[in-house]
Amino acid sequence: MKKKIDFEKLTKFIKSRNFFIAACVFVLTISVIGFSYASFFTVKTNTNNQTVTTGTLAVSYGGESSAIQRNNMLSLSDEAGLSQSEASLIYIQNTGTLDSTFTLNVGYDMENFTGRSGYSEDDPLTPLDYIKIAVYEYNGINDETLIVGPITIADLPLYSINSSDSRYNRYSLLFDTVGSTTSGNATKTYRVKMWLSDKAIPAASYSYFYVNTEIVAEVENAKMNYNLTGTLTDTGGTALSGATISLHNGSVVANTGSDGSFTLNGIYPGIYNVDITYNNVTVKGNLTVEEGTSNALVSLGSTFNGSASTNIYSIVNNYGTTLSNILNKNSFNTYSQAITFTDGTTYNLAPTYKFTGGAEANITGLKISLDTSNNNFTMSL
Repeated sequence: MKKKIDFEKLTKFIKSRNFFIAACVFVLTISVIGFSYASFFTVKTNTNNQTVTTGTLAVSYGGESSAIQRNNMLSLSDEAGLSQSEASLIYIQNTGTLDSTFTLNVGYDMENFTGRSGYSEDDPLTPLDYIKIAVYEYNGINDETLIVGPITIADLPLYSINSSDSRYNRYSLLFDTVGSTTSGNATKTYRVKMWLSDKAIPAASYSYFYVNTEIVAEVENAKMNYNLTGTLTDTGGTALSGATISLHNGSVVANTGSDGSFTLNGIYPGIYNVDITYNNVTVKGNLTVEEGTSNALVSLGSTFNGSASTNIYSIVNNYGTTLSNILNKNSFNTYSQAITFTDGTTYNLAPTYKFTGGAEANITGLKISLDTSNNNFTMSL
């Protein structure tokens, strides 16, 4: 049963704290017999405070209930996962006088997972390429817009890496901004849905996922905000109109004009998924954006050399790519958390680039050449 949000009560709750990490948590137990899944879904908040200098960005769950029980859950198709009624509601309020930017990230919540009765640190975790997630912008009952997903956690760029234990890694799901108290747009609400992919296989049996999301905020004007303008062509130099260029899981989207032109607005420093779709074919890559003293764009290469001491998470972190891009480019079908590389062996990278920007926000002259037949693109500036 759905409950209405008491925003007056919610606002009082929010104002009583500086910053809350809102966590949507799943624990999934998989049974081989009949491919039956038993699970429960709970919501928790951590009293982890963080204040931005322009004021306080407060985050909480909007529902009155803190838990939803789910039993005998089957793995779901994307269509079924998106249509499920169970979702976590995240309410964000900026009480400062300047706009703020924030990141919604996701990952295993190992501290709370291993602390649960009946579970131990040795229990196997579900591969991240089987856990699907979707984010909606929510404006009230029956008024929501899908803005991210459905996407697997393995498809997301690394937000932070834990070099001692990869289970504590965080993955960047959404970049966004929330207005100030003077902008008239000082609140945002999201609905987050998660489910087990229908591609889950018996190898995932008796594994668990206990996953949370969190909001990390920064003052908007503390970072550069780049606008990238350029053209998209095929490998022969012909302009491609009607293509879609998406950065960071749909957070920033541009459609190309008749001359192949596009502009991607509001690009903050970070690691972005780049999805270029033309004639219903999507080519995937990654773009790292960072601040510097002058504009430069470099390719991080199409290959890398393997090392037995390097695991897949280090490669993803070093090259600014994703687990899925490494898996797909090298035809790996094994459990993603176990992949290491052989000394001296050459492995493939999806298109990976790094843009370093200077003090000017508007960047022109970006050229992207798309090769859908080889699942590749090149970028130059």
